[in-house]
Amino acid sequence: MSDEESKDIISLKIAGIDYQLYCPEEEQEALLNAAEYLNKKIKKLKRQTKFLSVEKVALLAGLEITNEMMNESNKESSSNTEQIATKKKKSTKSEIEDSKEEQKKEVDDTLSLKLVDEISELSKL
Repeated sequence: MSDEESKDIISLKIAGIDYQLYCPEEEQEALLNAAEYLNKKIKKLKRQTKFLSVEKVALLAGLEITNEMMNESNKESSSNTEQIATKKKKSTKSEIEDSKEEQKKEVDDTLSLKLVDEISELSKL
């Protein structure tokens, strides 16, 4: 194995088990953080459920983390949806106001033309 390849192998210990994994160097810190987070969840759940096997505790930890991620994702999605709805409301309101302004200008222009016509008619008299 070359030095370059050995840089991409990372050692992790999760639930007391050692793992050697391939991971690009630029992603190793994120993987170490994820493994540490998972290991903490497993330890916490193992204390709470003393009689479950490590495999079942690891599964529960994975489910708990997935649930956290999905809830966070739903919150972000909900927040984004609310922001989009607010922008659409503002945009629609602005479009309505612009439309009213245009109609008012058209009415003003029409009235101005009528006045010019009437003044022209009056000047003929």
